[in-house]
Amino acid sequence: MPKYALTNMMTMFLSPSKKVAKSGFLSIVSITTALIAITGCSSKANLPPYKLIFNTESNVNDSAPVKVDVFLLKSNEEFMSADFFSLQDKAQNTLGDKLVNKNLLFIHPFQPTHCLLEKNQPEANYIGLIAEYKELNGKKWRISFPVPVPEKPSFYEFWRTPSDELRLCVKVTNTGLSLIKECNLSCVTGDK
Repeated sequence: MPKYALTNMMTMFLSPSKKVAKSGFLSIVSITTALIAITGCSSKANLPPYKLIFNTESNVNDSAPVKVDVFLLKSNEEFMSADFFSLQDKAQNTLGDKLVNKNLLFIHPFQPTHCLLEKNQPEANYIGLIAEYKELNGKKWRISFPVPVPEKPSFYEFWRTPSDELRLCVKVTNTGLSLIKECNLSCVTGDK
């Protein structure tokens, strides 16, 4: 049998399976790509709620409760440039369409941790806090920070699921408010 005849016979037998294997592989790649595209395009509307955790010192505000106003904002420029009394009394007029929502919480100094669970609203990009201390002079009574975004697991970490809530820790002291990386996570009974 000539050499080229053997090659032609092998090509005849192998070609159909190569075509089947090739088209099967392309189908799998196409389906996988479509699934990744669908799951990767999740909207901001499906974000989990966030939990604001306030850790307080026992001597904060001369042992009087501190009222904390929580603002959900589209942008924080107006919030950071406004004075205390405009934010306290006329928040809607002062912030205009930049204000998405407002909530409040009373922090009692004898309870070390307070929590507030907030719905994560898609149009909110920042969270602003003001603390109503008895004496404002010299205190950091206002802070603003971006709305938390859940950490997406890498594609190879398929077993990890996104968190069911996003946590933000705020320290409330006699000198004012500050965002901290780690805090006491146990919430006071009766808080959200």
